[in-house]
Amino acid sequence: MPLFRITVQTLLLSLSLPAFSQYADASELPLAESPSWRALLHFPRQTPLFKEVTKSYIDDRRFFLAEDGDQNRKAEFDASLAAFAAKPTETACRFPARYLWLYSQHLVPAGLLSDCGEYNEWRDKIDIERVVLVLAASYLNSPSSMYGHTFLRLDPAGERSESAFLSYALNFAASIPPDENGMLYAYRGILGGYPGLFSMQPYYEKIQEYSRLENRDIWEYPLSLSAAQIDLLLAHTWELRNINFDYYFFDENCSFRLLELLEVALPGLDLTSQFAYAAMPVDTVRAVVESGLTEAPNYRPSKRRELEAVLAGLDGEQRKLVLQLAANEQVLEQPAFLNFSVAVRQQLVVAAYRYLRYSSNREQRTPEQARRSLKLLSQIQSYGVQSAPQPSTPRRPDLGHSTSMFGVAGGTRKHQQYADMEWRISYHDALDVVSGYPPGATLMMGQLKVRWQEDTLRLQRFDPVAIRSLAPRNEFFAPLSWQVAAGLERLDGSPEQSLVARVSGGAGVSRQFLSGIAYVIPGARLEHNDDAETRLRIAPKVSAGLLWQGDRWASELSVQYLDFGGGRDVGKGVRQSMSLSTNLALSTNQAIRASVDYRKEFAGESAALELSWRRYF
Repeated sequence: MPLFRITVQTLLLSLSLPAFSQYADASELPLAESPSWRALLHFPRQTPLFKEVTKSYIDDRRFFLAEDGDQNRKAEFDASLAAFAAKPTETACRFPARYLWLYSQHLVPAGLLSDCGEYNEWRDKIDIERVVLVLAASYLNSPSSMYGHTFLRLDPAGERSESAFLSYALNFAASIPPDENGMLYAYRGILGGYPGLFSMQPYYEKIQEYSRLENRDIWEYPLSLSAAQIDLLLAHTWELRNINFDYYFFDENCSFRLLELLEVALPGLDLTSQFAYAAMPVDTVRAVVESGLTEAPNYRPSKRRELEAVLAGLDGEQRKLVLQLAANEQVLEQPAFLNFSVAVRQQLVVAAYRYLRYSSNREQRTPEQARRSLKLLSQIQSYGVQSAPQPSTPRRPDLGHSTSMFGVAGGTRKHQQYADMEWRISYHDALDVVSGYPPGATLMMGQLKVRWQEDTLRLQRFDPVAIRSLAPRNEFFAPLSWQVAAGLERLDGSPEQSLVARVSGGAGVSRQFLSGIAYVIPGARLEHNDDAETRLRIAPKVSAGLLWQGDRWASELSVQYLDFGGGRDVGKGVRQSMSLSTNLALSTNQAIRASVDYRKEFAGESAALELSWRRYF
């Protein structure tokens, strides 16, 4: 038991230590500047850019004992020693991780944690012997989950270790009011408008949330942590109960906080410094993997992937029969079903059962649905033990390309050459190699392009946000395909053209076609153009195309049509474009891209050819 283990460890260690006064004089020790103390106080490893002092990431004054403890590690160190001298047991029970570390430095006496009833009861209850880093794949239909999400799974010892469903999930997330508007969430999340808190809950609830309700794949990376390191991590977790952090969507987020926890357990390991300004979940997982902390990961497919695996082996007639079975269990007695072999009948019933559960997983099941589901499950069990088709394991997310990108390009339009430099903060576009990323997804934040043309260097394009989700429909699934983008651009690429500010969006449908994804997305575009007589204009817009994605290459044929109305004003008229782009991966983090496009707008017709080299980092 944890209480017995802690007591024995501290007693043995105390007997092996040289004699020292109850509280050693640490005024001359450099311990306040040590990596361990820095990690326990959540101080950055270096002073952040544009800031005069290094300040703790913890924004809650209740965590600190010194008046300026959030900015002065030495003051907090001295205040901690003074607190242990004045109220040793009370301080140890409030800060068990500080106590364990100070005890390892021979600065506080042994045995103080044995009197911490509430803490030891909690440790006895969870009794953790393994920690697993979990990555839930990105989910574009939720603003808080677009980049994915990471948390820690805490596996208990003993008989409970046999099932992950009995584990706990240690999660850091923003505290968001119910029914918060999506746009307001994005605004506050970027600017730090929400408090962030650590919390624990049963792991099966996380599986239900991600795998069932949001249809997200889950990757589980066991961590190679010793029992002492796990004890320190959990002790620090206790210290952070109800302690607020400012939550920032791009940097001080769920993934960054988990790296800080791991640095408490392994203070000599630098996981956080490379993510001082942006921490994408998949990048943080990649950093942990590259540090050598992880063991072979486990893949947990979403319920939709499990259903798709069963449907993949069925032809058109059989897929129709699955829908009929899900709607009416009496089909089990009809010749159309009974004429198939036992193996095929089992696959049909498994598919119908999974589809019925999948289609009702976001709502309370009706008695009729429950009765039908039970009937199908009984039919499955009547076939005995036969394995259903399982989803193939996709490429691990941490093995995909890095999320930032720098590129250089050369091209020509209207018989004039140009050179571009492009930088993208994150994350992925549909022509990037799809391995490790959601098919059909584009999610780009902070894309900047500058152009050298006619001896002039100018901003060509800036997209703070560009999102597109192509989710193909079929007879079983009817998701919405949608896109939204906002930013600045030059319409025809000429240096003399003013930058146009625009916001566009739309929703439509996509389907599998010719081994790719065909899509049609109607919408609208709001544009501010200083060259136009009427500067603020809105136009209906239609985007259509065909996207092919592979392990090393991707291509897209796309067309766009906008109509700003009649007239000869530069801001009016019809704009049409057609483009064909191909991306070829030279390695995981290097690619070349070629594109040709044609435009017809008020300024006339033009065609362009461009070749670029792209480096992901």
